[in-house]
Amino acid sequence: MKQLAQDLNLKATADSAFCKIFPKFCNLFGKYTLCGKIRGKDLEIYTIKFPNIKQFPLRLVVKSNLELAQPFRIVARKRPFFISFHKIFDRGIYFTNNPILDSRLLFSTTRQDLLNLILQYDEIQDQLYNIWKTKKCDGTLSIGNNFIMYHEPFRLITKTTRERIKNVTNLICDITDIVKLSREFMAKDS
Repeated sequence: MKQLAQDLNLKATADSAFCKIFPKFCNLFGKYTLCGKIRGKDLEIYTIKFPNIKQFPLRLVVKSNLELAQPFRIVARKRPFFISFHKIFDRGIYFTNNPILDSRLLFSTTRQDLLNLILQYDEIQDQLYNIWKTKKCDGTLSIGNNFIMYHEPFRLITKTTRERIKNVTNLICDITDIVKLSREFMAKDS
């Protein structure tokens, strides 16, 4: 986590006194909260436990606040093996015109026009591809009116995890810019 904080120029804060005694051990297991500004956006990176589970599994979370008035939801996650069940039971499944993204990701949304606006940029599509280019990435990107959040099952922080989190922070910053610039576009629909 400290290497990730140095890479992204974020401030690392220990989550417990145990981390001050054994910093190398806690560094591997993500017991630090990273916070700061990247490209003018406040970002936070931390690990959390699942509710009602004592120890593991943990989730690595990257979060930025949006604070928009109109509620909406966009979710991007790894394409599941049984896509047919999601087509039947989930509402708002969205397929892009990009066959590479459609083969790797499943999008669901309540605002298809906003998702189209986000996906029209090649940089965003490239970043989505870079984040989910391996089959081992089980991360989920959630965009709502209050936040943009990416979370994935937490393992040891390796070089590939650090690279993925760097790509996620760039993606979150770009999506924040697009959504905030489209604020007028969103207000006209109400």
